[in-house]
Amino acid sequence: MSEETLELPLPPIDARTEAVAERLFGLKWALRKDSTEIIHEEWQTAPEWIHDGYLRQAIEVLATADQAQPASADGGDYKERMRVEYRELTARAGRLRDMLQRYADGTLDFEPVCPISLLSRQLDVMDEYAGLLRHRAKLEHVNLEKQDSATE
Repeated sequence: MSEETLELPLPPIDARTEAVAERLFGLKWALRKDSTEIIHEEWQTAPEWIHDGYLRQAIEVLATADQAQPASADGGDYKERMRVEYRELTARAGRLRDMLQRYADGTLDFEPVCPISLLSRQLDVMDEYAGLLRHRAKLEHVNLEKQDSATE
């Protein structure tokens, strides 16, 4: 097999791909803390085979990025994110509440580093935030107790 058949020719390169390739190229210089001007100058004077390698990487990175759809892209996922946030918040508040109760009972097996008043205030704020989430969920018709399909 000849060297010519090892690599497919590059497709037409747009400005976005060129910019990503230069950024990837620049990452190798990042440890030296070179300025973007120096990196740009190095990119402009780099041999064609280096350009081709970074352009191929940029094409792969952009193709992958273009295929990835953010979780919020459809807009409907916010209800599940709200449920997860509420569940995590109430679980953490519950653990903090339990710790504070064990401290009050004298059964806590360690001495907290920060003042109990600060931990109590943190719990108050967490409870207030949970209340705000419940109020918002009621207004937006989101059932916070509904399980997502992964945990059912």
